[in-house]
Amino acid sequence: MDNTLNAFLRGIIEAATEFLPVSSTGHLFLFSYFFSFENLKIDHEAFEDLFDIFIQTGAILSVVVLYFQVLWKHTKTSFLFLTKKGSDRTGFDFYRNLIVGILPILVLGFVFKNSLDQIKLRPDLLLILGLSWFVGGVIMVVVEKKHYDESNGRAIGIKESIFVGFFQCFALIPGVSRSAATIITARTLGVSKKDSAEFSFFLAIPVLTLAGLYKLYKHRSILNSETIGLLLFGSIVSFIICYFIIRLFMAFIRRRSFISFGIYRIFLGLLVILYFFRG
Repeated sequence: MDNTLNAFLRGIIEAATEFLPVSSTGHLFLFSYFFSFENLKIDHEAFEDLFDIFIQTGAILSVVVLYFQVLWKHTKTSFLFLTKKGSDRTGFDFYRNLIVGILPILVLGFVFKNSLDQIKLRPDLLLILGLSWFVGGVIMVVVEKKHYDESNGRAIGIKESIFVGFFQCFALIPGVSRSAATIITARTLGVSKKDSAEFSFFLAIPVLTLAGLYKLYKHRSILNSETIGLLLFGSIVSFIICYFIIRLFMAFIRRRSFISFGIYRIFLGLLVILYFFRG
């Protein structure tokens, strides 16, 4: 497959799955298992590792654009509160919750970075992906079956942020999905679908940005006109498509639960597990 087409398809996959609770990394790993980049005059494995993480920055940018007014409002009220020029602490609480929510995964990601960097090379990668999709799907269906009262959803506070941040760490396992881990945890705590999804979006901004920068620094030696072009192209595709995916996703969950995503995960997981053992 032509590398430009490969980057284009991966950009679409990233955009379509990053903020849905189905694991974008898992889908990208699965795609690259069958369709890797070809004829690159660099360390092939290093570029695969860099590309699938870096293009998440495009998806992150779409969140920033879509929620710019919300983020800017929280930034202003937080600044006024910290400088004692205002009494509204909603912005301060918002950023406090984000910091609390991202600390666990940043710490564990740093501690286990060497093992995580090698996981894509494991011979049982497909089994890990399949089991993660299947188990996560079952949990999602069970949680959503409880039918939490949307009219009385709990707000995201310090307690919710701590729990969500802790369970977000399971997303370090490919196929678990950072979005699924955060949304399922928030839903278990009684947070509404809308607030669960949006908190997951906001947590992604620092987590995925730092992950992308780390990979970019780690693999800086392979950057050249060809690789930079592919990275930017994939990120732009991801940004454009993800902008619309997020809007569609939020419209969807206003009417429906997350159960359909859980069912999708279960079937995908079973297919991947069967393929692994068939091989």
